[in-house]
Amino acid sequence: MRVIEWGWLNLARLTDRLTRPLEGQSTVEYALVGALVVIVSAGAMTILGTQISSVFHNISSTLSGAAPSAH
Repeated sequence: MRVIEWGWLNLARLTDRLTRPLEGQSTVEYALVGALVVIVSAGAMTILGTQISSVFHNISSTLSGAAPSAH
């Protein structure tokens, strides 16, 4: 009788494992999206790096001439 009870218990556990959603799947998806964001950001910085640097340089020079120093 105990063999049958353990058999049903193991069958119930196996069925539960096969029917419930995978918990680790969302973590992998978040990691893939994060990696994609990093790759795209690095590519954009490489392509637009000098243009962005010149924009910030122009902003900095404009602001330094607009207001006197607080020293």
